[in-house]
Amino acid sequence: MLRITLLLVVSGIVSAGCSSKNAPKIAPVDGVVMFKGQPVPHAKVLFLPQKVANGQTCIGQTDAEGRFSKIVMAKTGATGAVLGTYSVSITEGWPPNTPIPVDDLGQEKSPPRGKWPQKYRDSASSSLQAEVVAGKANHFEFDLTK
Repeated sequence: MLRITLLLVVSGIVSAGCSSKNAPKIAPVDGVVMFKGQPVPHAKVLFLPQKVANGQTCIGQTDAEGRFSKIVMAKTGATGAVLGTYSVSITEGWPPNTPIPVDDLGQEKSPPRGKWPQKYRDSASSSLQAEVVAGKANHFEFDLTK
């Protein structure tokens, strides 16, 4: 019984060591979203992996001044993004701590439509890109008027 316990402990240590070596490198990300020189408040900022090994879609939300201080990986909830290239889209969002209204069928209503061009709402038509790299500030400024 002691041999089995020791074997399990040793194999757990070895597998934990291996998984940390194979884990993708993650970097913090922040930025600002502007439209016609004005901040875009409470918008969702979506980072969709393009050239990213083990990448995940990442989501951030701007505050009242159009700033997002972090992004979170959609699947794991980890803060930051895996190093690599992302296509970025900007969609409408609700302010934090706002009860989300529902329709007569109990479905969540969409937030009011933003005034920025439609092309930025879809990663296929958005020209916004972000390269997340190690060892430098990954601060992105997205201007939706270009």
